[in-house]
Amino acid sequence: MSVLYHYTSQHGLLGILESKSVWATNTHFLNDPTEFVHALSFAASLANYFFDSDYWESFGSALHRHLKSIRGDDLYVSSFSEKPDLLSQWRGYCPGGSGYCIGIDRGAMAEYCEERELQLEPCLYGHDEQQLKVTEIITSCMALFPTIPLSLEQFHALDAKAQVECMVEFNERLGGDLKMKADLALDVIGESLLEIAPLFKHEGFHEEAEWRIITNHPVEQVRFRPGPSYIIPYVCLDLLKEKPGALKKVIVGPNPNQRRAAKAAEFLVKQYGYSPDIVSTSAIPFNYW
Repeated sequence: MSVLYHYTSQHGLLGILESKSVWATNTHFLNDPTEFVHALSFAASLANYFFDSDYWESFGSALHRHLKSIRGDDLYVSSFSEKPDLLSQWRGYCPGGSGYCIGIDRGAMAEYCEERELQLEPCLYGHDEQQLKVTEIITSCMALFPTIPLSLEQFHALDAKAQVECMVEFNERLGGDLKMKADLALDVIGESLLEIAPLFKHEGFHEEAEWRIITNHPVEQVRFRPGPSYIIPYVCLDLLKEKPGALKKVIVGPNPNQRRAAKAAEFLVKQYGYSPDIVSTSAIPFNYW
């Protein structure tokens, strides 16, 4: 059995069990506000590369304009870790002396996501790996974008005046009979980037071994919760309602009174139909309260 873990607070644990749901937060309101822009910045760098060639300049220019229109306002993610009882996770996502780690079966989670056309993917931490993903998207979708009706060699065999005339005519067609084909290629690039952008994280966080559930077109009602200095939009994913057996573990984090905290957690999970045996306590001797 493969399990993914979600670190949360008392309030989070109570909310998950009561609603039988996990929360997916809008990507613009994650702890690291730069996460979403990483993939777009890689794509913008590639677009700049195409400006060095007159032959591909129209594609590079169109890609640049399209990237500026990608906002990802409907992207929501729910985060999990491959690792239970991880000190950095207790510190980063749980109140001091009052955290919990919920273990959910990855197979059941994958089934839930497949049934609802959601993504369940591991995050990408390496700079080279991230850049390669974006490059693959851009280059594969280039085949869908219209090209000048000459080969690269034929185009470069023209004199400068003929090249300019060829480019002007081609750009006019991009606004006319080729517009639909060009827009389709750019839409494919945009949709593909929106699929991978929420998976990009700084390599400094690789220890978390994070997985994410991603929804780009949430049918659930958008809700709001208090944040540190602003309200945060989120949606509920009824994972435990549809897959009640998916909850496998509840780990009580470092706590000034772990025995009482564990007993209270046992009472709590039993109230919602789970065996108290799924409750355990952190083995980390850490005091941060």
